[in-house]
Amino acid sequence: MKIFVKVFATLRKKYPEVNDLNPLELDIDKDTTLAQLISKLGFEQEEVRIILVNGHKASLDDIIKEEMSIISLFPAVGGG
Repeated sequence: MKIFVKVFATLRKKYPEVNDLNPLELDIDKDTTLAQLISKLGFEQEEVRIILVNGHKASLDDIIKEEMSIISLFPAVGGG
């Protein structure tokens, strides 16, 4: 199943070529969870704090169901 992954902020250190116009294109197995995807990408689960699937908030346990989904990964953000 083909998906697209976008990484943001400090997560781009591992994938500097990935940006809004150039997402990472991956083939994954059916029933892959977001936790498995994050591991496959080489990230620790603690590094990824916000996950969006097609613009909707998702959790690590969620299964990627739709072909051509756009997965957006964000680290923890600070500020105040």
